[in-house]
Amino acid sequence: MDERVLGAGTSVRFAMLLFLLLAASGSMMLTVIIGLSDGDRAGCELAAGVDPDDSGFWGPAVSTTGQIHAFRYCESLWAPAPSWWQIAAWPALLAVSAALLFRFLPLWKARRCRVVPLEAADPDGELRPLLAELAATAGLSAMPRVVVDPAAGSTGAVVFGRTRRPVVCLDGGLLVTRHRDPVRFRTVLLHELAHIANRDITLTYATVAVWRVFLILVLLPYLLLQGYWVHEALEAGNVPSLDRKVLLAAFMVALVHLARSDTLRSREVYADLTALRWGADPHGWAGGGPPDDAGPLRRALAPILEQWRTHPRLGLRQGALSDPAPLFRAASLPFFLTGAAAVLAAVHLLFHFAPYYIASSGVYLAASLVPAALVAGVAGIALWRAVAYAVLTGARVPSGIAAGAWMGAGMTAGTLLTGMGAGSAWLPERPYVLLLPVAVGAAFAWWITQCAHLWARTWRGRTLRPALLLGLGAVFLALASWFVWWQLGGAAYAGGYSMRAEGVAQWLVGRFPTTAPVRELVGAPGLTTLLPVLDTFGGTPLVALAATVLWVVPLVAWAVGPGTGALRWTPAPAPVPAPVDPVPALRRVLLPGLLCGALACVALVAVQVYMHGGQPGPDARGGLYAVRYAGWTLLALAVPSALAATAAGVAAGRFGLIGCLVAAQTATLLGFAGTTALVSLDGCVEALSVFQDGCAWRPAWQVGLFPYVQLLNIASVVATLVAGAVAVGVAVVCRVRPPRSRVPRRPARPGGVPARAAVVRWRLVAGLLCTLAAGTSAIVGAVHLRVLSAVPDLTVTQRVTTQLAGVPDRPVPAGTRVRQVHAWYHLSGDGLVELATTYSIRLNAALRGVRKGDSWDSLDRRLRPVCADWGRAEVFEMIWFRVPDRSAQADWHALGAWAGQGSRRCLQGLDARDVPAVMEALRELDAAGRCAATANARIDTVLRAGGRAGTFRPPAKGITCNRLVQP
Repeated sequence: MDERVLGAGTSVRFAMLLFLLLAASGSMMLTVIIGLSDGDRAGCELAAGVDPDDSGFWGPAVSTTGQIHAFRYCESLWAPAPSWWQIAAWPALLAVSAALLFRFLPLWKARRCRVVPLEAADPDGELRPLLAELAATAGLSAMPRVVVDPAAGSTGAVVFGRTRRPVVCLDGGLLVTRHRDPVRFRTVLLHELAHIANRDITLTYATVAVWRVFLILVLLPYLLLQGYWVHEALEAGNVPSLDRKVLLAAFMVALVHLARSDTLRSREVYADLTALRWGADPHGWAGGGPPDDAGPLRRALAPILEQWRTHPRLGLRQGALSDPAPLFRAASLPFFLTGAAAVLAAVHLLFHFAPYYIASSGVYLAASLVPAALVAGVAGIALWRAVAYAVLTGARVPSGIAAGAWMGAGMTAGTLLTGMGAGSAWLPERPYVLLLPVAVGAAFAWWITQCAHLWARTWRGRTLRPALLLGLGAVFLALASWFVWWQLGGAAYAGGYSMRAEGVAQWLVGRFPTTAPVRELVGAPGLTTLLPVLDTFGGTPLVALAATVLWVVPLVAWAVGPGTGALRWTPAPAPVPAPVDPVPALRRVLLPGLLCGALACVALVAVQVYMHGGQPGPDARGGLYAVRYAGWTLLALAVPSALAATAAGVAAGRFGLIGCLVAAQTATLLGFAGTTALVSLDGCVEALSVFQDGCAWRPAWQVGLFPYVQLLNIASVVATLVAGAVAVGVAVVCRVRPPRSRVPRRPARPGGVPARAAVVRWRLVAGLLCTLAAGTSAIVGAVHLRVLSAVPDLTVTQRVTTQLAGVPDRPVPAGTRVRQVHAWYHLSGDGLVELATTYSIRLNAALRGVRKGDSWDSLDRRLRPVCADWGRAEVFEMIWFRVPDRSAQADWHALGAWAGQGSRRCLQGLDARDVPAVMEALRELDAAGRCAATANARIDTVLRAGGRAGTFRPPAKGITCNRLVQP
């Protein structure tokens, strides 16, 4: 079999390494720049109420995100983000330095080896015709430059430089053995020329250049900074702990070296096979190195040591010449490294895009696109090659589950090393969630192998590459959605993501307005656990499109095939063995989906009737009523999709996973089409009305109480999960209980015309389903375009975080409380306290200056500026943190409430010339001044008790703060 049937995939692996190094250079050097800057981000975290001894993720995240306005303001003062040129400088410097080193490497290599031109070692010109003949055999358009290393006694050769300007360096020992062993001489030269023909040189030496520059310009300063911090800890008398950043750097070094070594070993074997195809003697490598025989210890360590070598052992090379099966095997180590590299690259890129601030969904998606494309290329090509090899050799098609699980394990390792969802702890609060990437990786690989197997059996083109690109495109979209969801929702849930029942109830009332009391939502089962998780699915970009392509691409393959005759993409002389598991007919996977889609429509009508029976008044149709309707709608879509997946999974046999996906998504798509019609025509049938009372066409995506786009996203994800679970169950049952002997198929109808008509009909149905799926995905995509382009509203983010998660007020040691209050006061709180005190002094001075008989205009001129200035105190809690002390915070909150209310009433009373209203407003402003004084006194007490410099402005005796603000 031609080992190049779908490409080697090594170029994509090199591209992933290059991208990882470029992304890591920007992220790691930003860490160095921020570490060397004179910033106090830790002080801002203390002022926000973060416990420095809390190594978790969720508590500190709620403290900072719930006060994001104040946190960003504090950072802008005390720890400003690096400027744009610092963010862009290091990747650009790395790229330019690597380009210069890449140009210099051939000169340096030639000078180090002290090579001489071929003419100096071959004055008679005997080698020139032989080299020209070999170059012509290799199909090279021009003869490469040939030099000789006379000091090298080995019998090898090496090629370096660039693909367009290669240099072949022959060892002196190879020239000595030219006459004694001409077979080896020819074989070695053909091997090196194969590297040129396979375009190995540029990518190989580009990776070498980037790696060496990365070590000097990025890794060295990064480790020096870590060493400086360790030195500081030792000088302070502390025992430095193993830092995650040091371990991350070590893992990066090991990952890049292992991945590069594995890729180079593969390229060596590919060069051997290319040379063999050109006529090289398979025994020509027999004397090229030491024998593989070694002692027992070395044999035991050989599998581990082999992973670090850039050249494969002689036994492996010779074995690949007779059987190239290892080149088509999905090995575990490359998949593990691929998963880890993808997560590391995405996190490095995300930190590079947004070093401090909250990133939008568009930024998360942008940081996930390239890693997703590279993972799809590396893992997808490897699995497609394994499937193609099994199809052409008659072997059992691998499931890919083990390789995918290793890829998921790499994602988990990358998540742990980067600290996503774990904070400064080594494990997140819910470590069992880290098993989810392993399951997702296994599911992706399982889907890839089944999709590749289906396309390999049905595709009738001259090359399989178009089908490969279509399958990789689907995997790319799905992986991009997965990475975005994992960074936005999955890692946060692993880190302790949770919501208060009261917060969820208020959030639902905000989304589904209602006059019903909020307390009825608090006790609703599943709201605090199920709804937040489902909401993350509904808000993830591309999730509906990704779920769509995962079933549309296999459906297209089913509609294209199975066809008749031999496969045209196979090598001409290779006979194709008869398939062990033939491709099931298209109707066997579509019919369950169509029937269950009709069942889903019936269930949705039943839901409409049920909801109409408990329909409240027009003002109370939001809240729990709307939530129940959405939940029943989702259940009416999920149950029929599970039934369709079960029937199709049993009928699809070897293609159970994609059969379950096609059937489940078909049922969900038809059911959601029925939902769209029912909601759009709501009110036209009295017994089916839910939200409306009158008949009119109201598009479902414009009905405020019906989350159309979010529900479509969630329904597509639920259908995908249901199909995966059913496929696993069917596979386990079939493994435990072997299938019965197959019933012979019914004989074909005479003439075959009705059978062909049936095939055409089912293909037409598949085309209509694909069109409907594309239309729904377009609607969701149009909505998400606005979401992706939107900048996060920090006010909304702060309000929703505080509403859902509450205000963290965890007990901390007294010393930590003093540090928090000290940071709050000395970073900017003292200015606000001083400002409130100034307002109070000015108010008292204005009141003392009022004389009996003053005109109203004179009174207005005295009081209006003071009343207007007091209105600024209302936003003190917005522009700065809550006081990290419960008593002081209660007074500080009352200060803002009294000030805002009194300022508004004072200005309104002055405008209306209402003396009683102005007097009442002045009492409220006086209450605000009293609360400022008591808050100041409490802060002073805390700081003095901890030995810190306080405010030194105690209030007068008898002054208290009235915390009960009247509306």
